[in-house]
Amino acid sequence: MVFLLYNRIMYESPDYQIVKKVDDFELRLYHHFHTVSIQESSLRGYSGFGYLFNYISGNNKTSTKMKMTVPVINDLESNEQSMEFVIPKIHETNIPQPNDSQMKIKDYPEQHVLVYQFSGLINQDKLQKIIEKMTHTLSSLNMIRVGAPKIARYNGPYTLPFLRHNEVWLNVGFLDNRDNVHTT
Repeated sequence: MVFLLYNRIMYESPDYQIVKKVDDFELRLYHHFHTVSIQESSLRGYSGFGYLFNYISGNNKTSTKMKMTVPVINDLESNEQSMEFVIPKIHETNIPQPNDSQMKIKDYPEQHVLVYQFSGLINQDKLQKIIEKMTHTLSSLNMIRVGAPKIARYNGPYTLPFLRHNEVWLNVGFLDNRDNVHTT
């Protein structure tokens, strides 16, 4: 937990409020933020890092240099997995466009997210077990998953696995009495 606090002090991250703690999970309300993303072919999530690092180092349409942020997000949508850097708040009103056509700016509106925190590495089996546990918790809270899961990584790739802070994020919607879904 000390490393998470250190990373949040050293690096900017999206603003959120903890709405509720349930079992091993936090239900958070994330405020609006943006990311720059590139397709990622692996759950390990390292092949896109160089492209994203070049973008924040000034390889963008305005040659704007940006500070590193946390977490690095892997969106695990089946047909377009991505690796993403959060855009610093100071650039939110004028986000530099990428020079590389493979990169995209993504908009994250205000959203509720169920979060599971863990250390170490992740593989497909571990991820599936976490998602199953989260899905069970969602049904007990009268919520459903909206969209693909995400992995949020707060440490660099050379951090020893037992010192890493990672999270699995599931965007959620709330069911009303007629099984209609609303997200905020």
